[in-house]
Amino acid sequence: MKRQWSHPSIALPLLVALFLLLTFRCSLRHAVQLLAAAPAPAGDVGSYVVDAELAELAAVDPAAAAVLRDAERLLETNLTMRAPPQLRDAAVRGLRGWLARQQRFDPGVMSELVDLIKRPIDLHAGGGGEGDARPYASCAVVGNSGVLLAREHGALIDAHDLVIRLNNAPAGGAEGGSRLARHVGARTGLAFLNSNVLSRCASRSAGCRRCRAYGDGVPILTYMCNAAHFVEHAACSAGAAGDGGEAAAAPVVVTDPRLDAVCARVVKYYSLRRFVRETGKPAAEWGGAHEEGMFHYSSGMQAVVAAAGVCARVSVFGFGKEPGARHHYHTLQRGELDLHDYEAEYEFYRDLEERPEAIPFLRDSGFRLPPVVVYR
Repeated sequence: MKRQWSHPSIALPLLVALFLLLTFRCSLRHAVQLLAAAPAPAGDVGSYVVDAELAELAAVDPAAAAVLRDAERLLETNLTMRAPPQLRDAAVRGLRGWLARQQRFDPGVMSELVDLIKRPIDLHAGGGGEGDARPYASCAVVGNSGVLLAREHGALIDAHDLVIRLNNAPAGGAEGGSRLARHVGARTGLAFLNSNVLSRCASRSAGCRRCRAYGDGVPILTYMCNAAHFVEHAACSAGAAGDGGEAAAAPVVVTDPRLDAVCARVVKYYSLRRFVRETGKPAAEWGGAHEEGMFHYSSGMQAVVAAAGVCARVSVFGFGKEPGARHHYHTLQRGELDLHDYEAEYEFYRDLEERPEAIPFLRDSGFRLPPVVVYR
């Protein structure tokens, strides 16, 4: 009878070699995934590769989809449950126009921001002229981080042509005093509010008066977190149209939905990339670490992107955190909101400052981003 060859001194090394080969292949595949998700070294923009899987996942935005569904339902009822009669028609027009601009993803909107944001402001300031088609020469975006109180950037902030403040955080001056002005500056040229803030500060009795923290002459730029907030937008816009013999207040401009979509994708991409890099888990498991239906970019992030579209040079202040610093310089809040991934946004700011050509989606917009300096 023929004997089968099964010498243990040969079989065992073969099994070990096969195991090591499989382990090496798995490790190599995992390393490739991590390298694709990791940022390229500074100055190596040409080798930067956008991970296709992360980009595809970043395009999924359950929070935005829910807002759109609610908007369509509100439009069917003409906001009758929420809008007082004198505001109903204006609120419906605003909501209908906003829904009509829900187009395909278009990062090219960056090239239109001067017309969409700056021109309405210029029209008001110039008394109805055509407006200036050129971007602002320099803009300061002032964040609300408590780290501002450890700096004295006030004079530098005020030296910019346009100063943008977030969610009605106080500037220095009569109310804040000279001490606050040393840290955060005193001038304000544009108030950037998310619509949750707009909704809280606007009331049916006082209109938009409490929302204009920097005075009636300062325009407001807002993005819609909730379609029902077009009621408050209508109240603020009514004041901007002028009342009786009073001078018209500055306009309240709603961000173009295409800009909202660009910001959402960029932030989610950076958050996905950070998740893969730091946990080693597949990107598809990102939703388990974040409440995906609530995940959103911060107001500061969109203000920075908007500034990049309307300014020839952008300076960013008050973004970041340090031990012992409050989350907001003007409140006692210390904790961060779970619906934002601030660390991912900080990575985005670093790329915006050091290698903007590497930023996913924005680099395909055909728009040349201006120089950005982040003061830390």
